[in-house]
Amino acid sequence: MKLNLFFGVANIAALFCTSILSAQNFQTMPVQSGYTADVIANGVGSSSISTSTDVDGVSFAFVARGFQATATNTPITYGIPSDGIINSAVASTPGLSFQLADLSANNSLRLSTIGQSGTLNFTTPKPAFKLYMLSTSGSGASSVDIVVNFTDGTSQTFSNQAVSDWYYGANFAIQGIGRINRGNDVLESSTTEPRLYQAVLNIDAANQTKPIQNVTITKVGTGTGISNIFAFSADVYSDCVAPTLQPVASITSSSAQVSWTANSATAVSYDIYYSTTNTAPAMGAAATISGVVGTSRVLDNLNANTNYYYWVRSNCSPGTSQSSWSFSGTFKTACGAVSSLFENFESYNTGSIVPTCWNRIAGTGSQTITATSPASGIRNIYQYTLASATPTYVVLPEFSNISSGGNQLRFKARVSSGAPGSLIVGYVTNATDASTFVALQTLSIANTSYASNSEYTVQVPSSVPFGARLAIRSANDGKSYYWDDIYWEASQLATSEVNANKKKLAIHPNPFKDVLYISEIDKVTSVTINDVTGRTVRTIDNPSKEIDLRFLNSGLYLVTLKFKDGSQLTTKAIKQ
Repeated sequence: MKLNLFFGVANIAALFCTSILSAQNFQTMPVQSGYTADVIANGVGSSSISTSTDVDGVSFAFVARGFQATATNTPITYGIPSDGIINSAVASTPGLSFQLADLSANNSLRLSTIGQSGTLNFTTPKPAFKLYMLSTSGSGASSVDIVVNFTDGTSQTFSNQAVSDWYYGANFAIQGIGRINRGNDVLESSTTEPRLYQAVLNIDAANQTKPIQNVTITKVGTGTGISNIFAFSADVYSDCVAPTLQPVASITSSSAQVSWTANSATAVSYDIYYSTTNTAPAMGAAATISGVVGTSRVLDNLNANTNYYYWVRSNCSPGTSQSSWSFSGTFKTACGAVSSLFENFESYNTGSIVPTCWNRIAGTGSQTITATSPASGIRNIYQYTLASATPTYVVLPEFSNISSGGNQLRFKARVSSGAPGSLIVGYVTNATDASTFVALQTLSIANTSYASNSEYTVQVPSSVPFGARLAIRSANDGKSYYWDDIYWEASQLATSEVNANKKKLAIHPNPFKDVLYISEIDKVTSVTINDVTGRTVRTIDNPSKEIDLRFLNSGLYLVTLKFKDGSQLTTKAIKQ
């Protein structure tokens, strides 16, 4: 856990970032015929049986995941993916993948001697902006000439294309796939070797509308390596092209304006897909907003202080053609009022900083987020050191229910030395003006470590004006204070009453994957799930003992259980 000290930084403005590129339309190019060798051991049985030859001329072949030399051997967990799908690791082509041929049949165009050639015929000819080749070379690097043949009888030649040795080369699509000796079935595993490489062939503009029928590959040069060609994929040509995203504007706590520039003369409308995760939508995924006319749109009803990711695609005429999705853009909504809060400062690096949506009214003291070692583990804390008689105020985020009564501020605190010390909890009506501070309660901080007496609670009355913000300052005592695990929550009943419920109730498993189970559910009237920013992500009235939370992203959440006797219990739960 991290403990943070919060006398600090001004409210962090909303951030934004956006792509300035157009997305590629990556598609695999399945091969109908032309492979000459099976160089991937797979299944159960000796590699000399499940392959026809080696990769390198000296008995070594690739091996597939799950391979077993005999039925009693443990299946291996490394190797070529058993489904033959290679998701490229090359950073410049996110989303590009290759489909290998049947691992139990010929799956490589293997070229061992100078002048040897072969032709790979594609099952479905497709026009392309770029063609991507998946290959490797055994026993040294090699070179090949590649002739791309189009369905109209024309061709484009790429001469002397280098193919890296299967060990240590750059621009690899996959690495660490291991190999096997066909002579004795001895396996060699590695996290980095051997490798398959990705090469790009840029199709001339005059040829980009022509479907590619096949490719003819010839081994050339003086290299001694054996060329192995495994698969092709393409950035498929279309005159309906994804737009280019522009910077996000007019960001508020609940909305943002996204815009783009058209890249297709035939685009008549656009679709927008947005999410709080950065997982790109599939090619045919349903849009969040469809049929947008023009090149901008306000996204509204968003959550405050939240990262969003978005994609845009073109709808073109004539017909119903549709582009791929653009590269993603991202922005973060501004801070807004929340009804609950948990902050443990774990998401911040150490150093002088104010957490997002907090504020600092600076005096002459120093404040920083600091790593410290409590009774167990390393925690980040917020530290306050008074350098003179001018204090610094830490202003908490805005709470929408600050005037409703029945709420409390709860946090852990300690003093550096010279106990006891004092922290004053109050509120400000102007988050940038210390003179508006009104004290609610002075806390005597007697503990110098995070022990059982380190948690403090302040009940916040309904007399606090709407729009005010809670604030904490130290007394003018020259001491350093540390605090952590800050909650804004509904006031709890007496500790004995809450503990009585807690003893009978368990939340499990923790961490959980998809479903959270609650025992003694007959005593619970509602369950509320909040993220660490205080945003409510789900409320369930009259819950069953099984709470389905598979829709949540991985991370830390606060689970608040309300009981029939009026008490409530808040506990932490981690989604894997």
